[in-house]
Amino acid sequence: MVFRVVSLECQHTFAGLGVLALSNCRGYMAQKQIYQIYYDQETRAKLQAGFLPLDNTENKRPDWFEFWVILNFLEKNQLAENTWYGFLSPKFRQKSGIESGDLLGMIDAVDPYADVLLVDHCWDQIAYFKNIWEQGEIWHPGLKELTQYFLQATGRNIQLDEIVTSSTTAVFSNYIIAKKKYWLAWLQIAKDFFNFVEQGAGKERLNGFVSYGSIHRLFPMKTFVQERFPSILLTQSYYRVLNIDTSDRIPPSQRLFEQDHQTRRLLQTCNMMKSLYEIEGDNSYLEMYFKLRDRIQIKWPKS
Repeated sequence: MVFRVVSLECQHTFAGLGVLALSNCRGYMAQKQIYQIYYDQETRAKLQAGFLPLDNTENKRPDWFEFWVILNFLEKNQLAENTWYGFLSPKFRQKSGIESGDLLGMIDAVDPYADVLLVDHCWDQIAYFKNIWEQGEIWHPGLKELTQYFLQATGRNIQLDEIVTSSTTAVFSNYIIAKKKYWLAWLQIAKDFFNFVEQGAGKERLNGFVSYGSIHRLFPMKTFVQERFPSILLTQSYYRVLNIDTSDRIPPSQRLFEQDHQTRRLLQTCNMMKSLYEIEGDNSYLEMYFKLRDRIQIKWPKS
């Protein structure tokens, strides 16, 4: 269900499951600890007022990017009940277009109704692809197979080919704000993955470098596997999830899609069909999604 949260400062659209419309959240303050990571003085200068600075200037494991910072925080800190936590990169404003005060106000608005809030700055790719691992294959070939390898090796009976993800079950860049239940679940899979990569059977393959849309941009495969952990958690357990709908504000990727009104509307409807399928389990929604997707011209990226 789509609804709007209105404050004096801003108005944004959310999409979620079974949530009533809200308005005028002024006066209610949720408990929240929203951190923004910095690596040096340059990134510290970019931090947004209202977020809590999270110091990673030592940056002992740059090969893990934000994953290392989040994992260490969760291992060393006891999370409070009914409190929102987030761990955002210095590029949050640049990627999402959202100011810190607006995000904090949105958290206040949705607090009684949700456990997880997603900020989807790549909404078009979430909408177009059946799931976030199909999407990953076009940028990081081999990602799905290696993710499946990790899941099976750690006793998780999850078949990625069977999963459908939408704007309420997928997110990029770890732009997820959530309460204790989610982060404890994330911590468990993150610890298993870290050990699997550092000491287990996945060490060689998951530490290997893979292209990120270009042979000139190479990153460890583990980076892109862990980025999709939210979708594993959100599709396998129940959470009250809302997302900030940026599909009317952020244009589709020029590298993948045409920039016309019809393409945007088709992508938005693809996401809606998948979301309805997730809610109701009716295959007719999934069939309609595939029919709509066939009408969208996509420019497959070249390495």
